[in-house]
Amino acid sequence: MQKHDLNSLNQICEGSKSCDDELRAEMKSNLLLVSGNHYSKKSSRFFNNVRNSQKINETQKLRITKNHIHKISRHYKNSILAKVPGVTIAPKNDLDLQDKKQSQLNESVRKDAVDRYDMKQKMREFCDSFVDIGEVCAFTYFDPSAGELRGYEPALDEMGQPIMDPATGQMQADKGKPIFKGEFKFKNIPGYNLFRSPAAKTMDSSPYIWFEEMVPRDELKETYKDDPDKLKVIGEGDNESFVIFDANKNQYRTEDRDVLVQYMFFKPCKVYPEGFFYIKTTRGVLEEGKIPYGIFPIVWEGFDTFSGNPRGYSIIKVARPFQAEINRASSQAATHQITVGDDKIIYQGGTKLSPGALLPGVRGITYQGQAPQILAGRTGEQFMPYIQAQISEMYEACMLDEINAENQDGQMDPYALLFRSASAQQKFGQYTAKFESFQKKFWMVYLELAKKYLPDDTVIMAVGKSEQINLEEFKNTTPLAYQIKVEEQTETIDERMGRQLALNHIVQFAGNQLGPKQLGLLFKEMPFLNNNALMKRMSLDYDNVENDMLQLERGQMPFVSPYADNEVYVESITHRMKQPDFQILPTQVQQLYDQYLAIHEDQTGQKIQAAQAAKDGFIPTGGSLITVSMQVADPKSQSGSRQVRLPYEAIMWLITRLETQGSSLQSLDEMNQGAIVDIQSRQGQGQPQAGQIPALTGGQPLPV
Repeated sequence: MQKHDLNSLNQICEGSKSCDDELRAEMKSNLLLVSGNHYSKKSSRFFNNVRNSQKINETQKLRITKNHIHKISRHYKNSILAKVPGVTIAPKNDLDLQDKKQSQLNESVRKDAVDRYDMKQKMREFCDSFVDIGEVCAFTYFDPSAGELRGYEPALDEMGQPIMDPATGQMQADKGKPIFKGEFKFKNIPGYNLFRSPAAKTMDSSPYIWFEEMVPRDELKETYKDDPDKLKVIGEGDNESFVIFDANKNQYRTEDRDVLVQYMFFKPCKVYPEGFFYIKTTRGVLEEGKIPYGIFPIVWEGFDTFSGNPRGYSIIKVARPFQAEINRASSQAATHQITVGDDKIIYQGGTKLSPGALLPGVRGITYQGQAPQILAGRTGEQFMPYIQAQISEMYEACMLDEINAENQDGQMDPYALLFRSASAQQKFGQYTAKFESFQKKFWMVYLELAKKYLPDDTVIMAVGKSEQINLEEFKNTTPLAYQIKVEEQTETIDERMGRQLALNHIVQFAGNQLGPKQLGLLFKEMPFLNNNALMKRMSLDYDNVENDMLQLERGQMPFVSPYADNEVYVESITHRMKQPDFQILPTQVQQLYDQYLAIHEDQTGQKIQAAQAAKDGFIPTGGSLITVSMQVADPKSQSGSRQVRLPYEAIMWLITRLETQGSSLQSLDEMNQGAIVDIQSRQGQGQPQAGQIPALTGGQPLPV
């Protein structure tokens, strides 16, 4: 495996910096334009003096900054975030049980990260860079020295042996060596600090990507305090200074207290099968090695890309010339206001002016000679049509009118809102799709790293204790690209309302034909009820049978609860056994399915007979006799038969029994026909005693 020395790494850095100099300078100026700081210091005394003066000499120029770019940037961010509220993990194959469970577990871990790390705020920061700078780049890594404090390392004596506390008999803790639980960190890398290979045609094809940042010198010295060679690399006692761009203040400044650290990542390839990374300064290498688990930790996406340059460009590139012309014309108008803004009185030489009589609300002036003339001042209104035309043209070029048009209320019919939301996707589909692509790749990287770094207790906390039995499913998730996909979620509030209305129609017209558990499954599809505790309880049996079938496919026999809804289990198991891939499962797994199905079929038959036996009793004979349209044999009668007369209470008892039996038969009709035959045959063979279930492999029944 080829490794680079310090000289070759520095040469790579110099070549990467020189190929995108102009673009990175433009990214920095974009931030100045958005913030309105693209002219000289706003607090300069020079501009205060100009504003207060009555004239401007030829060497002075007045510059007015009107920040319309900030409005454009804000509208783009709001539009993109409204259309891309997030992503969700969906199974690649909706019919594959393992894919569904893996996607559910990964989605639970993703949602836990959203709350744990405030990912909504981080996504807003990523969107700021995407629109303002023209690129968004995220660096994801696991920091073992962060997170909750778990304890301390044991104190060691001179021989390296743990020191025991004589009072408690426990090892003494070294308070200077804490142990943390660890947590993930997400860095938003600005585009002007990001570099690529000069020969790359696209960012994806670049064999390496690296970035640099200023790190406090004291922090580095504390990290490598036990390594004198690394302290030399940090540059202890060196007075080297750097001119950096401060994104917080949107200005340049000189820094001599921090150290410029460069992070270089080589993508997995033939030379580096698992990738390789270097963390270095200009003096030496601090860290190097294979990329952990071969997962490339940098995700990049560009706002606008053009042929010939792999880097991204911001929408500000389109608005920049219009903003410059608006500022120039506004500055010219302000100059006219200062130089010729006040009204002037023109009178002929020899004419004398003097104050006249003062009346309430009237100021009089007397003159001797020719009448004076008043020359009105200029407000710069001659520039206003041109300025307004430039503003309108800039908004049109940036499609700002289309963004505002989609925010208009219009027709309030819910289906019209759904249609309008779908049509609005077409206007900014390119930028929306790119930010969705960034989120998709970002979460893929996080979930792959989470499988490697998250401890079991953290995963259980994320997925819930009810899914603890499926912890192995999450840890052994096959590559996301082959088993599950990250599905973009571009559903806004009006689209959710439309989906809710469509489901309401289904419940209204078909709800009386569905059972409570089937309604629970339907309610889970409603966008505003997914986390409702009542809905989870209604679909509990369906969730449990999925977990049981996952255990069966792992070769384990799950626990059979006597309180389970056996009809749901029989329906789900027989549906799984009819799927084409069931025949290719191992023989042992198929046998477990057969045994598990037999258990639930037996319990279904037991419960049916128990319900019938509980309602059996003596036939009541009270009430008046009622004639029934039925003839029975009667040898004493001349015709050989007579019409039946039965007590009223006996007839009502029979009707009630028939309704009960009809309801039971109806529930059996909804089950798989093969399962009904099995249940009936088992009923004919006799049933186990109460409190027992059939044995899994024959022999004596197993006690419950």
